[in-house]
Amino acid sequence: MTDRTAAARRPDARPGLLAAAAVVCVYGAVALSVDFPRAAFGIQSDEATYYMMGHSLVNDGDLAYRREDLARVWREFPSGPSGVFLKQGRDLDVSLSAAPPFVRIDSRPDPDRARLFYGKSYIYPLAASPLVALFGTNGFLAFHALLLGLVTLAGYAFLNARSSPAVSLLLALGFLLASVVPAYFVWITPELFNFSLVFLGYFCWLYKEVAPAGTVSRGARWLLTPSSDLAAAALIGVATFSKPSNLLLVLPLLIWLAARREWRRMAAAGLVFAAVGAALLAGNVAVTGDWNFQGGDRRTFYGSFPLQERDLAWNDVGQGRATDRVLSEVIFDPRVFWTVLGHNLGYVFAGRYSGLVPYFFPGVFALAAFLFARGRRAGWQWLVLGAAAAEILLLLVWVPYTYNGGGGSIGNRYFVNTYGTLLFLLPPIAGAGTALVPWLVGCLFSAQITFNPFFASFNPGDPAKHGPLRWLPVELTLVNDLPINTQANRVRIWFGEARRFQIYFLDDNTYGREGLSFWVRGRARTEMLVKTVEPASALDLDLAAGDAATSVTVTRGRLSRRVNLAPGASARVSLPLDEGFPYSGTRVWRVSIRSSGGFVPHFLTPGSEDKRFLGVRVTPELRP
Repeated sequence: MTDRTAAARRPDARPGLLAAAAVVCVYGAVALSVDFPRAAFGIQSDEATYYMMGHSLVNDGDLAYRREDLARVWREFPSGPSGVFLKQGRDLDVSLSAAPPFVRIDSRPDPDRARLFYGKSYIYPLAASPLVALFGTNGFLAFHALLLGLVTLAGYAFLNARSSPAVSLLLALGFLLASVVPAYFVWITPELFNFSLVFLGYFCWLYKEVAPAGTVSRGARWLLTPSSDLAAAALIGVATFSKPSNLLLVLPLLIWLAARREWRRMAAAGLVFAAVGAALLAGNVAVTGDWNFQGGDRRTFYGSFPLQERDLAWNDVGQGRATDRVLSEVIFDPRVFWTVLGHNLGYVFAGRYSGLVPYFFPGVFALAAFLFARGRRAGWQWLVLGAAAAEILLLLVWVPYTYNGGGGSIGNRYFVNTYGTLLFLLPPIAGAGTALVPWLVGCLFSAQITFNPFFASFNPGDPAKHGPLRWLPVELTLVNDLPINTQANRVRIWFGEARRFQIYFLDDNTYGREGLSFWVRGRARTEMLVKTVEPASALDLDLAAGDAATSVTVTRGRLSRRVNLAPGASARVSLPLDEGFPYSGTRVWRVSIRSSGGFVPHFLTPGSEDKRFLGVRVTPELRP
């Protein structure tokens, strides 16, 4: 009997229970002890909306936005609910009719114009609200701690059905902790909630496919029955209401049941999925009078907010953000569609800011293990792989210029929902050494994020400014949604005298613009994106050394130029430009500049108070 066979016949739940308890205790302790408003540096991304919804449910018992809801935010966040999504409600009149469809629904604007509603799904703050009632804002984090514990336990149980306890524990914990998923523990947004729903849904569906007969405890035996399929459908249904793109993730369950000709179970699972979605949509209609929480007159607000001032009108503030239709004219622009999609297929796998390899490496490991596991692949695993691939393709086609989830994201925020499905691709693994691979590679990229999640969340562009992440390509399809865009002083910086253009600085190896030039740090390499609307044939860089000699290397793609500058000397370097990458009507190029030497003016020039470590001064200009 091999070790793998023996382990498969004797699952041991105790290590999984201990690991789950440890995760809950560690993250729970952080959740209940941290001063969240201070540690989080304020409200970020979509947090304002979910924060206000959770507190509105707890304190007011509703999901309406009123002036008291707004005032409540300032108790913890002096900046206010920057980025909150709101919408106006409607009243519905439902009456019976003698003509088909026999029900008549009329709607009209809400007569209470002082009442607004939140333009996000309510299910996440509703699920977290009991703990918010107990612990205030920290209750969101306590809720996340419980979710991480449940995922740890379920992941271990699934893996332990086919691998030893030690291997299963390493893989289950590595799948969570060697990725960026724990960073979303400190986000008051539904990413971790959706990830957990999908993961637990797939566990309910697939555990019976691997569980050894006669070894499942009495309390878990329902996982071997058709009821587990209904639970899976319900969980994925909730996840779909929270994030509609999760709709594709229920298809593997239904297709698998259909392939086995279990028509009743398939119909029951489909009915449960539809019923859960319909019930949650009905709740949205009951609250706002609109089934689409992102539709209607929906706006986002920064700085000034509705009802903040008594005479501040709805139409005077905010930016329209309704999602009522697909922007097909942008998405399917025949001039750039295939170029953008082709690049995104590479970026989504190995991009510097959004790639699966740096931010979700345990999932990539699971995929590789599945592909190399000849003779040990189950039919349902192909369906899981197909669903994950379909979700990725949907993102790349539907939101090609923001598939990462926006500029404040860590890794690919939109992919977090799907990431959990990749664990179920893992074949039986015998060696603990193999199970350490996800830890070693995953932590190489993500440890700086997961061990300092508050800082990384507030400064999402910082991790890629140094270390292994700089080995990877920059996603040119996401120029205005790269994490560096949270630093306004580093992006869209105008240069050029005759021809104006913008530079995006990807790291901190340059100092601020001085006139039409900037300094590169000494003994450093800086990377930047050059963006212009008008065609250009070359990028001219006037290089000037300071009080120390330096060797300067300028690179664009495979082109490289190098000049040696004596103290006080200058030179011009010209880089021919190709057509560049087409981005939203502009052209973009990635350029790097390296300075081998450096000096501190304070120590060389009498009277100078400049303590910067300077390398070379650069004055860029685009040539027609």
